[in-house]
Amino acid sequence: MRKSLLLGVLCVAQTSFASIVLTSPIFVTGTGLGNEPTLLTITSHGSASVEAGCVGNTSSQIGNTVSLLGVCSGSTADVMTGASQIGPQTLAAGGITTADTFGIVFNAAEPAGDSITLTGLTATFYDPTGAFLYQTSGFSCPGVASCAFPSTNTGVGKSGFLFALDAAQQTAATNAGAFDSTSNLVGLFASASDATGVLETFYLAAIPPGGGGGGGGGSVPEPGTMLLTVAGIGLSAIGVYGRKSIK
Repeated sequence: MRKSLLLGVLCVAQTSFASIVLTSPIFVTGTGLGNEPTLLTITSHGSASVEAGCVGNTSSQIGNTVSLLGVCSGSTADVMTGASQIGPQTLAAGGITTADTFGIVFNAAEPAGDSITLTGLTATFYDPTGAFLYQTSGFSCPGVASCAFPSTNTGVGKSGFLFALDAAQQTAATNAGAFDSTSNLVGLFASASDATGVLETFYLAAIPPGGGGGGGGGSVPEPGTMLLTVAGIGLSAIGVYGRKSIK
């Protein structure tokens, strides 16, 4: 399988932000459920415009909150548990070998490309037996106020927004053994508001060491070994997402 990729990077020093940092908007087709190492799928219900979910060290260890030791608990109402919709993933499944190659893609799929606000994102690392190793703290979206994305893609098979670890978190995670083995597991907590009932998914993706380089288009290898190339283009300059009126 080959997939087209259009990627831009926010020209902001990651070290000035905490933990998981928005690196770029991307456009990758063919990233539907079953095609990528999906960690978590969440959705809102009825008139509710908020959603939250968590997956821990097993596919059945789910909820809507996460403890400091990576244990998920609470309501599972927003968590989707169908085939390929949820589960801790090995670093190997995402083609990730080191902290600077660790990436999570937020695949927001709102009707008509509507807006969505990411309100929480926490990654937890476990060893192959499920024992806790490390958990990130905080997230940020430089260039996007309050992580409120004014527009999104339509359809679950189109991605999305790429997040990576900042320099401090790369060091801390590495020292904690999170990247000692590609068999280590990754779990995830995420929450969003301004959501309107369509599935939001989060999956692992590898980033080339040092952030890569090159132009805005390209092709992507098989799922699980996706390498996201980097172009120095600000978020506001990316013509990937359709214009819409902000709610």
